[in-house]
Amino acid sequence: MKRFRFSLETVLKLRSLKEEEEIRRLSLVVSKLNTLISEKENNEREIQSSYEAILSSAKVGTSLSDYLSIEQYIKGLIRRNEEIDHRIENQTHEVNLVRKDVMVARMNKKVIEVLKDKRFLEWKKKRNRMERRDVEEFNFQLSKQTLFDPSENFGPKASKKIPKTFKILNREDGGDELASDFKTLRDFYEKYYLGQGKS
Repeated sequence: MKRFRFSLETVLKLRSLKEEEEIRRLSLVVSKLNTLISEKENNEREIQSSYEAILSSAKVGTSLSDYLSIEQYIKGLIRRNEEIDHRIENQTHEVNLVRKDVMVARMNKKVIEVLKDKRFLEWKKKRNRMERRDVEEFNFQLSKQTLFDPSENFGPKASKKIPKTFKILNREDGGDELASDFKTLRDFYEKYYLGQGKS
């Protein structure tokens, strides 16, 4: 029997590539989102540090211009974080959209994978049925050859040979034991019933 071939293998490969492409897209948009979150956290630490600098400098005396400079710096960081918040919101929305695309691509690939698994199981059952038929046919031919062999002596002292047959396994797991049993049976037949092993 021919080896298993899946007719939609090309479609499966294309859908696998599509899934990989969507995963790469997701990785990029998540990376951008993480960069924005990291920048916002750094700005918040800088704002906190600037407030602490104002408090500590008040004890030793700081000019009004220095206070105003720090205050302007803090306000700039706060405005920047407000912009980042808006960008984080947009980027989060984009991440969610790309996640959906990944899920759709993964589902489309899974449909073909399930179909492939189903077809493989059907092929395996068919192969096992054919192997069982071959063994049954061989057993039949073996018993026919033994029972009606004209070269045998059918005198009163002749002992009637009982053909050796093999149990037919009802296997559905696709193992190679049936093929091995069939080869053993064929070797036995050739050795003992085709005259190669007779003394």
